[in-house]
Amino acid sequence: MKRFTLTSLLAVLMLSLFASAAFAAVPDFQSAGFPDVVAEQTIDAGKAATLKYDHVRIVIPEGTFTNKVKFQVLEGSLNDFQAKAPEGETVLMNFAFKVTDLTTGERIGKFNKPVLFRYTSPAITSNSKYYNIQPDGTFVLNSVLPEIHGNTLTHPNPGAPVGWAVTSPTKNTETESFDGSIVNNSLAVSPDEQIAVVSDSRVQSIRIYDLAKGVLRKEIGGFVSPRNVVFVDGGSTFVVSDSTLGTLRFYNAKNLTLQDEVVVGPGAFGTAVSPDGRTLYVNNQAHSSVTIVDLEKRKPISVITGFAQPRQGIVVSPDGQSVFVTNFKGDKVSVVDAATKSIVREITGFSMIRGISVTENGILYAANSGRDSISVVDISQGKIIDEIKVGREPYGAALSPDGQLLFASSKTDNAIDVIDVSDNRVIDTIGGFLEPRQAIVFNHDGTDAYVLNRDLSISVVDVKSRTIATTIPADKK
Repeated sequence: MKRFTLTSLLAVLMLSLFASAAFAAVPDFQSAGFPDVVAEQTIDAGKAATLKYDHVRIVIPEGTFTNKVKFQVLEGSLNDFQAKAPEGETVLMNFAFKVTDLTTGERIGKFNKPVLFRYTSPAITSNSKYYNIQPDGTFVLNSVLPEIHGNTLTHPNPGAPVGWAVTSPTKNTETESFDGSIVNNSLAVSPDEQIAVVSDSRVQSIRIYDLAKGVLRKEIGGFVSPRNVVFVDGGSTFVVSDSTLGTLRFYNAKNLTLQDEVVVGPGAFGTAVSPDGRTLYVNNQAHSSVTIVDLEKRKPISVITGFAQPRQGIVVSPDGQSVFVTNFKGDKVSVVDAATKSIVREITGFSMIRGISVTENGILYAANSGRDSISVVDISQGKIIDEIKVGREPYGAALSPDGQLLFASSKTDNAIDVIDVSDNRVIDTIGGFLEPRQAIVFNHDGTDAYVLNRDLSISVVDVKSRTIATTIPADKK
C-alpha cells in the first residue's frame, strides 16, 4: 500500500483534505466526546514546539501559529469510541486538538502549517488506519494514508476541525510475547516515596500507585512483556524495560507521560542504576549480554557479552565498582568490573537463582528457588559460605536499608521469611501475600516494606511488628 511523503502532500493536504469551509465553525471537542486534557502547552507566536504524552509525540513546526496560543490535546473514552468504530476495527487511541488564540480568545481550526502526529504501539501494524471523528462521533476514514514504520504511525494534521482515532484490525491487536514463558514482576518506589510503579510480564500495562493515598493513580498500556522498573534522574524519571519490544521507555514521574524510548534489543530484562546515577545496566536474556546505557545521553554505549541468560537479577555494588549479574542458565553470578566493562569472576553453586542483594561489607545473598534456600556468598572469596533454609520457591532476597534484615519471599507459601543477617537465622515468617516474587522494596528508613502480589496489589509491611499493615488494591482509584 502506498504511503505518503510529507513534502509531496502538503499542498494536497491544505487544499483538499480540509477545505476552507470545514473550518468555518471550530467545534469544542471537550464537549463532543474528548473531555480529558492529556497534554497542554502555551506556544509563543511563530515558535516551534513538541508535546509528548504516553506513546504520542506531536511536533508543531515553526510558523504554525501567527499569535500566541494555548495548545491542548484532548482524549475521550476508548469504550465510547469502540462502540462507534467500524466493524472489525479496534480503537487503539483517540485524540482531538483544542487550540485557543490567546490574543483573540477564539479557537483555531486551520493552521499555517501541518502539525505532525506520531504514535507508537506494539498494536500498530501495516493494516492500521487513521480515522477522522466528526463532532457527532461518526468515523470517516482519512483520505490521506498514514505513514507506518514498524510499530509507529505518523500523520500530518493541518487543522483541528475534527477529532481522530487510530485503529488496527481486531485480530491483530494482541502482540505475541517474545519470551512469554518467562514470568516475572517488578516494583519501584520513587525516592520521595510518593508513588510506586509496578509491572507483571503477563500484563501488557504498568500501574502507578499513589502511596500517600493508597490508591491506583494510573494504568499505562502499550507494553507486551514489561520486565523491570527503576527510577533515574534523581527520581524525576522512571524507566521500564520490555523484553518483547526490546526497548527502555522513559516516563516523567510527575505527569506520567512518555519522554523517550531507547532501543536495546529483544530480550531486555533486569535493570540496575549505578550509584552516581549516570549509568543504566540492562540484562538481555535472549542475547546473553548486558547493555550499558548512558543516562544523560539516553544512549547505549557498550555491550558486555559472555553471560548465560541473565534475567531479572542485576545489582551494582554500593561503591559502583562491580556489577553482579545472575545467569539463569548455569546457575551462576557473573561479577563485572565496571571500569573495564568485563567479567572478572564467576560464582557458582546456585539452584534456579532468582533475586540477589549485596551488602557494603562484601556479602551477596541469592535466592535459590530450586532448593528453597538463600545462599550467603563471600564476594572476596567468590564462594558460598552459608545456606539458609526458607519457604518453598524463594524468589526475592531484599536487604533492609540498615543491612540488618533480609526479606526472602516464598512464592508457593505466599509468605516472607525474615532473616537476621547477623547470624543468618530466620526469625519470623510473615503470611498473607499472594505469590510474592522478587518485587520487594523497603522505604528509606526501613520502617516499611512494599511487596507486590500476583494481582498487582501492594502489601505494605510494618517491619517492626512484622505484619501487613495495609494492602493497596490493584483496581480502585
